[in-house]
Amino acid sequence: MSQPVFFVQQYILSRKNPQKVMFTNRKERAELLEGLVINNKDPTIPKFVQKIHLLWGENDQIFKLEHAQNMKEKLGEMATFQGIQKAGHLVQLERPCLYNSCLKQFLTSLLESEVQK
Repeated sequence: MSQPVFFVQQYILSRKNPQKVMFTNRKERAELLEGLVINNKDPTIPKFVQKIHLLWGENDQIFKLEHAQNMKEKLGEMATFQGIQKAGHLVQLERPCLYNSCLKQFLTSLLESEVQK
């Protein structure tokens, strides 16, 4: 079953019977939750050869701004960081125009650096 169809079916099911949704796909839900648990306090981040741009909501309550700054440091000089004011965890939904502008700026910089090579 394709992903979009699955989510549409889940949405329809949740509107008809919210309790049924809570108890379906328990194994998959447990695996997702297990994947969220971080056992290693200082995870190893691999070295990337491509440029990475972190767009982060400054009011993110799930992954605090300090996490983004630490990640940027660990990623090294290939990474850039940009905090988005008045945005939380879902920056692309909360500030879509600003998010798209920042993303476009980053992607344009990648093209410009390729042209200069």
